[in-house]
Amino acid sequence: MRSRLFTRLALSITLLLTFALLTLGYLLLEDAQKKFLHERQQQVKGQAITLANGSLDGLIARDYELLENWLQSVMPADFYAYAFLSSAAGKIISHTNLSQIGHAIAFMELDDVLIRQTTDNGRQVEEIIHPIKIGNKYLANAHLAYYLDDVSFYSDTAAFNIIFVLTLFLLILLAAVLLIVKHFLNPIIRLTHIITTTSLGAARNNPLDSRLLKRDDEIGILAREFQNMIVRLRDSYTALQNEEARLRKMVEKKTFDLQQANKALEAFSYSISHDLRAPLRAINGFSQALSEDYGQALDETAQGYIERIHKGALRMEQLIEALLKLSRIQRSELNKSRVDLSKLARTSIQRLQEQHPAHNVEVHISEGLMVNGDKHLLSVMMENLIGNAWKYSSKKVQPRIDFFAQEENGKTLYCVRDNGAGFDMQLAKDKLFGTFQRLHSSREFEGSGIGLATVQRIITLHEGRIRAESAVDKGASFYFTLPE
Repeated sequence: MRSRLFTRLALSITLLLTFALLTLGYLLLEDAQKKFLHERQQQVKGQAITLANGSLDGLIARDYELLENWLQSVMPADFYAYAFLSSAAGKIISHTNLSQIGHAIAFMELDDVLIRQTTDNGRQVEEIIHPIKIGNKYLANAHLAYYLDDVSFYSDTAAFNIIFVLTLFLLILLAAVLLIVKHFLNPIIRLTHIITTTSLGAARNNPLDSRLLKRDDEIGILAREFQNMIVRLRDSYTALQNEEARLRKMVEKKTFDLQQANKALEAFSYSISHDLRAPLRAINGFSQALSEDYGQALDETAQGYIERIHKGALRMEQLIEALLKLSRIQRSELNKSRVDLSKLARTSIQRLQEQHPAHNVEVHISEGLMVNGDKHLLSVMMENLIGNAWKYSSKKVQPRIDFFAQEENGKTLYCVRDNGAGFDMQLAKDKLFGTFQRLHSSREFEGSGIGLATVQRIITLHEGRIRAESAVDKGASFYFTLPE
């Protein structure tokens, strides 16, 4: 923590100070350069005035040798490019380059000094032109030029000295700033170390550094607030421990009650399996014996009553068997593995085709629909869903069953769809997945009314969801999710 924060601050401050000093140095050099350029221009301008004034005698006397000597005398510095005199007739009468004497030039009649930039042998120069007059008589123009690319007010040594001074100043300033930062950073680092390493147990025995608590700045406020927070957390932790103990006792009691309820449910299931089924088998057996032994002595109405008793007993036995299966499913422990739902669907279809060979159904099952779950329970689920689709599409001319998967909100949604009788969603809203709840009469379609309840229990055990979409005479679609 110390090296990270200190290193970042040091690097940031170094970059900031370096940028600031470089910018300051650049601005100072630029300002000095501009001042030097102005001084050089004024120097050359003064020299041009000297050239003009000193040429009056030679121009009046037309002494060109005197003019040439005077022209050479005003060119002592190597930064001058050239100097010449041009007459009012537009000819060069004297030039530092003797080959230019006599050449024609565009004469400019000036009221004051003219400064312009031009080139000489590919180099940029600034030319100062000064008029030479006696009274109202215009005699000539004095031209004096100097190189702009040869203007440098400092040498390499001077530049090195400037860089050295700036670097030394930067190091001194940086050292001073980092010492100040370190002075204020150390308390923050100590407080941070205490906060990150403190637990409730350690806080009881290792209070904060008193130096931090006595500070009257923001760091002291933060330290005192942290100390108060530790006290509040310690009190909350004690309360949570007491609540945890109370909840643990409650959970233990609820667990015991649940175990007793499960034992009672098992006893009830045993009672249903043995105590209730035995009378039903007796009713079924005696009604069958009565029909076989005394059927000829009974009229048609009595035989109908016996048949209804027989069917009612069988119906009751089927309901008991379905209830026992549902009870066993609710108490089942999941034995998860990779399960191929496509294969389970095909197995259910094959079993139904063997039981009803005359029922020709168009079946479409998507391949490779794999889930993670209990294979036995998922097999029961698919048998109920495929069985319902088979049953409720049986009265269609061209029955069809589809099993497929699709993506919805980033999850895989499985669907069993048929084109059968369907149902009214408004009527089915509250009882579709209820136990012994049916949407069609037993005269229309046989069933115990427990299939969809079983399907919902199995999917819920797998932490999945199921919903239905349907319309009367337009089939039904059951969508469900399971762990990937």
